[in-house]
Amino acid sequence: MKKLTRFLICLIILTGAAVQLFAQAHISTQSHQAQITGVKAVPIKSGNELEYFTAGDDGFLIKWTDNNEGEHYQISDVGIKMIAVAPNGNYVAVYESDGGSVNKVSVWDWRTLTRKFNKKYTDSITSLEFSAKGTYLIVGTASVDGAEFYNTSNWSKINKIRANTSIVNYILTSDTEKTAVFYSPAGNLSYYNMQNGQLKEKFTVIQGLSQVVLYNSNVFLAGVRDNTIYVLNAYKGTSITSIKAQNPIILSTSKDSNLYYLEYDGKNNYDLKMLENLDGNKVSNPRLVKSFRGPRGNAAINTGVKHYTEILLGSKSGAVYKIDTDPSLTTTNMTEITENTYSKILDMCQAPTDFYFLTDKAIFKSSYDSGIVNKIVTTNGQTNIINYDENNVITWSEATRSKVEMINLSTKAVTELFTPTGNIQSLKLGKIGEKNYLVEIESNSLVNLYDFTNKSFKQVYSGTGIQDAVICDNGNVYIAKSSASNPKVPLICVNPDTYETVPLSLNGNVSFGLSTDGVLIYGIVLQVTDNVQNTYVYSFNTTSGKATNLLKFNEEDAEAFTYIYGNILYTNIGKNKLYCYNMTTKKNFSYNRSASIPKSVAQNGNRVVILNNNGSISWCGPGNSILQADWYLTTDEQWYEF
Repeated sequence: MKKLTRFLICLIILTGAAVQLFAQAHISTQSHQAQITGVKAVPIKSGNELEYFTAGDDGFLIKWTDNNEGEHYQISDVGIKMIAVAPNGNYVAVYESDGGSVNKVSVWDWRTLTRKFNKKYTDSITSLEFSAKGTYLIVGTASVDGAEFYNTSNWSKINKIRANTSIVNYILTSDTEKTAVFYSPAGNLSYYNMQNGQLKEKFTVIQGLSQVVLYNSNVFLAGVRDNTIYVLNAYKGTSITSIKAQNPIILSTSKDSNLYYLEYDGKNNYDLKMLENLDGNKVSNPRLVKSFRGPRGNAAINTGVKHYTEILLGSKSGAVYKIDTDPSLTTTNMTEITENTYSKILDMCQAPTDFYFLTDKAIFKSSYDSGIVNKIVTTNGQTNIINYDENNVITWSEATRSKVEMINLSTKAVTELFTPTGNIQSLKLGKIGEKNYLVEIESNSLVNLYDFTNKSFKQVYSGTGIQDAVICDNGNVYIAKSSASNPKVPLICVNPDTYETVPLSLNGNVSFGLSTDGVLIYGIVLQVTDNVQNTYVYSFNTTSGKATNLLKFNEEDAEAFTYIYGNILYTNIGKNKLYCYNMTTKKNFSYNRSASIPKSVAQNGNRVVILNNNGSISWCGPGNSILQADWYLTTDEQWYEF
């Protein structure tokens, strides 16, 4: 890294299968940008140093090394809720979920950053683990079928257990992979013979345990319920002890003989404690190993793992901490190994010759050629920016009722345009002749039009399931919506003067992601038939009234966008890449992606800039797939290049 001082005729099918992303991870000490949901150590091979993965709600996997630097790579546009690392240390399995309809398990080869396995589930995932030799990936589901086994040699599903395991939240196999043990929150501890699939033993044990772990050569099972740690004899299913603990986080793994856990008082005090194994059949009272002062509130520690003498901790704010098990009589501060050195770019747009970049504090102007960061004006925390003309930009904030403002970048004067009555969902600039308009959507239910000439603001349409809207040269407003609401089509045309509403000929369940050159509209439409979900990029000719599908993705992608610059169409359909289609030459390609998933794109002349999900930008050209550079804006307002 270095610091700087200065698709219309053919139908392209994008599959959800394993893909080569032609990308590389970014190495830095930057933290996650959302809470850490899992920490997993990489099995140490002879001569290797400590390595471990963290996963977060920001969709990033980070592989950390002993020198406290992390390889950052975003694999999902939703949160990662679980993580499992294969014994070879190369494969990483993750459970991705938005907490609702999106539930997916994928496996990634970290050496090549390629996805080897991907499956969507209708039910949530309750456990995720590789078998001891890495032969199987075992997925616990919140369904009557329970755990599923996948052979990692070809990722085919295999019936290893001749019974439904029911819901299980802990899975472990023996080192020989001849036995598998499952803990069910219903209060069952079950052992299965993996050679014949038969149940070997089943114990009725305490219900509702979380953070379950087998340890001490699998003799003891520990788990947490109601601020109490329970320890059981896993061979007999009998109770050994129960220990009251404040907000405990179990740290030990199946490789440990003693149980280590972190206790948190809800303020900023943490105690590392241990239950010592005594003669293999009972445990000691809690023994204080050492005490720490650490993060609190929304930054408190919420997950961790012990790996030999090292303890790796993740926080709600995305920070990573490292402590050890060496006893101490003095209270010390936890050591954070991460730091936030970047200012996140929230939005961007074209400048007269360069580009404007918006952070939560200011608007900056910069270009790839100069590399110079020019701070134009401070802002009031807006999240979005639109270029109005050579001297003015419009700022607004998504999902809020904040004022929509015009900022004169020369005089720094701020003019309020209007204040929404509901949360702004979308705001787009349009033109009819020489007159400029803002098309605004509020709360999925209202489409409003702001006339710059008359400084008037009026409602042009109301309904349910509204997703996006643009205004075209013919003076009509085109609205993308759910086809579940009347009229039952995903695209309609509204005359803003007469309010006449016309349903348009476009098939699909919901449309969104609109852009226009004034005559042609480009957008995204989801089509669901017989449980088959497809996402299309389409064009709609406002003159002929004809819709044409351009690109297809064989999954649901509800976050895709389109962007038009001259004769170039850009879209991020497929969630992991940005596609470029030249409408004159009929040629298309996909850009090699950055460490983060593309969020939006802008072009000015021969420079294309991609805004990534983590707030970084990637520079490229309109003619080939090569990324020229990845830039991060530092907290001291300079560019940092990967």
